[in-house]
Amino acid sequence: MCRVLHFGIEPEMIFTTKNAVRRRGLSRVYAWLLCCLTLLLGCGVRAEDLAEADEAFDRGEFVTALELYEALAEQQDPSATYRLGLMYEQGLGTVADPATAASWYQKAQALDSPEAIGALADLHLRGIGVIQNFKESLRLNISAAEAGYAPAQYNLAVAYANGVGTYRDPVKAHMWFNIAAASGYANAAQSRDSLAAVMAEGEITRAQQRAKACLDSNLLGC
Repeated sequence: MCRVLHFGIEPEMIFTTKNAVRRRGLSRVYAWLLCCLTLLLGCGVRAEDLAEADEAFDRGEFVTALELYEALAEQQDPSATYRLGLMYEQGLGTVADPATAASWYQKAQALDSPEAIGALADLHLRGIGVIQNFKESLRLNISAAEAGYAPAQYNLAVAYANGVGTYRDPVKAHMWFNIAAASGYANAAQSRDSLAAVMAEGEITRAQQRAKACLDSNLLGC
């Protein structure tokens, strides 16, 4: 016959001990969650922090702006990460370094910054900081253009108009010039009209229809 050994501990004491351990465990969990929440609230990117960096940049205080953007980029802020790429590309507050600029643009690209994607497309087009690759430039401009970035929409139209990274396609070029004009890009309407002067009427009609369809679909699959 088996015998139950209590080791001098009454059942009531066992349950009491279990409850105490459980309460201590829950307390630790709550404390851990509170700590994490505090860290998130304390370390998150604040709008005023980015505004301070932008104001320093606009005043021409590039060294200060660079330091502020670096701190914000560590917290995965896409705008600050893009601005770092811009500063390294143009040598603002630091020595110009196209390869480092491309690296920052790629990091901002991973954070879905259309400005960074457009800038990276330009580097691939010119072969600065990266290996020149017209097709990659086109692919990146398509991505940024479909995200609504007007400069990329214009550059994509230029690529189709001149056949850079793809075959020459005046209909697509006219379409993207039209979309860039609708997005407020300054030279887009003039470029569209100049292209239209050497296009057939049927091509212009197709381009206008496609531009309208793209805008109606929020640029998806254009």
